[in-house]
Amino acid sequence: MKLRAGLALVTLLACSEDRGTSSVAPVYRDDMSNLLRQKCAGCHGDVTPAADWRATSFLGTLGCVNPGGQAATLPPDTRAPILQALDDDTHRALIDDASRARLAAWVTAGTPAFRTTVHPPGIIDPRSDAWHGTLLRSAHYAPMLDRNDALACGRCHDGSPTRPAGVTLAAPHATDCRSCHSDGPLGCGTCHGRDTHASPPRDSCFFPTEAARSGAHEAHVASSPSRSGGLPCAACHPTPTSGGLGGTHINGYVEVTFDPVLAGPAASYDRSSGGCTVACHDHGGARPHPSWTDTLPMRCGDCHASPPANHYPGACSSCHQQANATGSALAPGPLHLSGKVDLGDGSGKCGACHGRGDDPWPTTSAHSPHESPTVTAPLPCVSCHVVPTSLKSPGHLDGVVQIALGGHALDRGSSPSWNGTSCTQVGCHGAGLTEPAAVVPIWADTSHAAKACTACHGVPPLQHTPSIACERVECHGGEVSRSGSTLSITTSGKALHINGVIDLRAP
Repeated sequence: MKLRAGLALVTLLACSEDRGTSSVAPVYRDDMSNLLRQKCAGCHGDVTPAADWRATSFLGTLGCVNPGGQAATLPPDTRAPILQALDDDTHRALIDDASRARLAAWVTAGTPAFRTTVHPPGIIDPRSDAWHGTLLRSAHYAPMLDRNDALACGRCHDGSPTRPAGVTLAAPHATDCRSCHSDGPLGCGTCHGRDTHASPPRDSCFFPTEAARSGAHEAHVASSPSRSGGLPCAACHPTPTSGGLGGTHINGYVEVTFDPVLAGPAASYDRSSGGCTVACHDHGGARPHPSWTDTLPMRCGDCHASPPANHYPGACSSCHQQANATGSALAPGPLHLSGKVDLGDGSGKCGACHGRGDDPWPTTSAHSPHESPTVTAPLPCVSCHVVPTSLKSPGHLDGVVQIALGGHALDRGSSPSWNGTSCTQVGCHGAGLTEPAAVVPIWADTSHAAKACTACHGVPPLQHTPSIACERVECHGGEVSRSGSTLSITTSGKALHINGVIDLRAP
């Protein structure tokens, strides 16, 4: 209460951050920013900065230097990396003695951002007890949300969610909230992550204890081998309305409420052990109840055996689009951890595993010539296979391609057979015709699809009129066309050709 009353009194006295000179120590805005930009930003700019340290902004200057990750301005004495660097050969002649003394005075003064009688010096330093994020939290964010609050941020700053009645302009030199928070003060990443990255941990340079407390957030929300897009926050937490800071959102307690579709209806979280009991992980694997703070990566066998018990035989990649053959790794994609077992492309149709989307036809070997033949109508799958009535029909998903030749393969009393590489005595390919001998198509050879009419019967066939003007109207003119010496089957003729019936003229 003393802090709020004191700040309220100062607010009444002066709103501009430039009024008064409460300290003679150098400040970033007036003394350091130009020096650092002129002398340091050439190597430590915003793009690929040396040592990952940027000298182009206040927070960038306070940031960490790599390797090592030590804050550039801490401790606030001559041991600070920003001062230590001035003694090496690269930086020794960079600035004169007066500038060096001024930089050292700024560091030892605690790196104040600006001179002000409105806010405490550490108002924009996340490491300071007077940081505005800490102050707002202690006040339950009232200065940001309540336009009538005595310390309403909108009284001086643009970008605040609210502004007192009658205030139309920002105070001179008052920082726009959006200059640091690109998603605005109410953006999820403003409090929970790093700007547009809306999940813990926050920047470890300014919040060094965050990583240990943030647990497995990154493993769940970032792209990973388990899920290309990561999980939404709503998978584990109630999602507040946009800009909503009421109810359970800022009660100081982390609410865990699992999405039953993803985590299962009985999902639970043990706060004392940090253990999760969720369907996402509990499928018979080695680590069904991982701890939230467990840093070991999750592997396929940790959530479910690979393959699971009593599973169909065969390579995992035969049925699961994102898995490798041995079930030891995943390719990025949206199917894994979707709350259901996705086969193929996840469409739930035959084409999910056998073809492309809604098309159930595989693209291997001679499937395409049978799906889109040049001489007859497309063949149904049942011509060569027993089509299952359900996913678990006998013979389906057993790792063996079941061949059962039927349909027009049986024309003229033929007895077709399959030996693993080719078909013999198949009615579709001329079995039962008097000449020539029936074609013995090799499944891996797709060239037979383009062979001439004589592949299955003579032109003209035996016991046929000697005329070869097949395209004559009174003969096969509705189904055969000619271009020079080449005969072809017309679109309407495909329905009549290889249908088990000799059609003397088009209907």
